Amino acid sequence: MNKKLKFIDLFAGIGGFHLALKSLDMECVFTSEIDTHARKTYAANFKDKYLDHPDLFAGDIWKVDYKKIPDFDILCGGFPCQPFSQAGHKKGFKDNKDGNLFFSIEQILKNKKPKAFFLENVRHLKNHDNGNTFKIIYSTLQKLGYSFDYKIIKASEFGLPQHRPRIYMVGFYKPYIKDMYKELAFTFPREIPLKKTMSDIFKGRVTKELNSKEERKVGFTLRVGGGRSPINDRRNWDGYIVNNKVVRIDSKKGLEMMGFPKSYKMPVTENQAMKQLGNSVAVNVVKAVGKEIRYYLETYSN
Repeated sequence: MNKKLKFIDLFAGIGGFHLALKSLDMECVFTSEIDTHARKTYAANFKDKYLDHPDLFAGDIWKVDYKKIPDFDILCGGFPCQPFSQAGHKKGFKDNKDGNLFFSIEQILKNKKPKAFFLENVRHLKNHDNGNTFKIIYSTLQKLGYSFDYKIIKASEFGLPQHRPRIYMVGFYKPYIKDMYKELAFTFPREIPLKKTMSDIFKGRVTKELNSKEERKVGFTLRVGGGRSPINDRRNWDGYIVNNKVVRIDSKKGLEMMGFPKSYKMPVTENQAMKQLGNSVAVNVVKAVGKEIRYYLETYSN
């Protein structure tokens, strides 16, 4: 399979999936993101022509005519995690606003039958509602004819100095894959040693406490906290000990912690920028898993 792989970017946020997969020479053909501030950041960083087309740069995913989505190979989506997270009170599918958005993924897969899906969520998804939520997701995707593999991966396992454990789910449409019924397991990438630490991010020695000699190599997980967010988690905002002084993290450092380039544009308030980064995906992890998906499709796809 030599043609360029195409993907769609659902619940796209500021474009972490897009950035990672574009760097692997894949092409995005459709995006959905409802938040006006995130859309502004997304559009500022990607000049793809389809972004000028309202049907292809969609807002509310429920208002999309799925049959009119251009053909694509991989469905990508970090579907809203707050309903499943500890900080979001774990409402799950009972959250009618965000929790049921997984079923839009189901409908798109049913209509378009792409070769693969690549999903991300908080690690607590696996145990939410005593594991029932995860069982529903697993059985739903299997009934549509897809394989299902998952792994909890930390951003720190792929070069980024924050823990940020997330569950990554990958599946392939069985009719497209040679020998799929022999259950060729998808192999997630091997972790790599952490070279960039929080001291590199702050360009000064980061310690765990004032007057401490113990270095904090891996920082707090960037979260949605701060400002008017309903999630009461201030760890983004209360700062780090840098050269024995308390220094608050900002969006420039946040971009680096998430694997975005320093040149990434964030044409929004600092409060919005930090919220967007807290909602985003770890670019390095998405790129590493995306590379394995591409290899799998190139090797086994009919």
